[in-house]
Amino acid sequence: MLIPVIETARLILRGPKPDDFAAYAAMWTDPETTRHLGDGTTKSIEESWTSFLRHAGHWQIVGFGSWIAEEKASHRPIGVLGFNERKRARAPDVDGAVELGWMFDRAASGKGYATEALTAVLAWGGQALGPMRVVAITAPENAASIRVAEKCGFTLFRRGESLGLPRLFFMRTL
Repeated sequence: MLIPVIETARLILRGPKPDDFAAYAAMWTDPETTRHLGDGTTKSIEESWTSFLRHAGHWQIVGFGSWIAEEKASHRPIGVLGFNERKRARAPDVDGAVELGWMFDRAASGKGYATEALTAVLAWGGQALGPMRVVAITAPENAASIRVAEKCGFTLFRRGESLGLPRLFFMRTL
């Protein structure tokens, strides 16, 4: 399956290319960038590579996945975001919901890129995937991601744990 390209005012959202890996790995090896993601730890280069490959594989197997966010002005990859079917043990109230996740490098933070990109991805999802529940999970102290989720129409529906850490669970329907 070809990964659709989505353009916004400042971004090109596109499939991953081999040249993107260095920027991707840099995000995952940066403790500041990863402190609110997953289990809050960085990834090794090998773990980053496996994760990077998973993005392309998602599109091939389930028909949706993640995009690399490329800044139009610099042509530099600044983040990754998209829909994921992780098959993780969560809770009955999120079973069957697709996860929407995002990560942007430190230099891109605070510029509104995440909201811009998520708005476009959610619009694509509504047209391409039809009505479905989408969950976004973040750390309670991640004020920036909480704001992004709320701006993009997500509603907090539960506080709980994910990977043994306290998390906020947001939900919306496409």
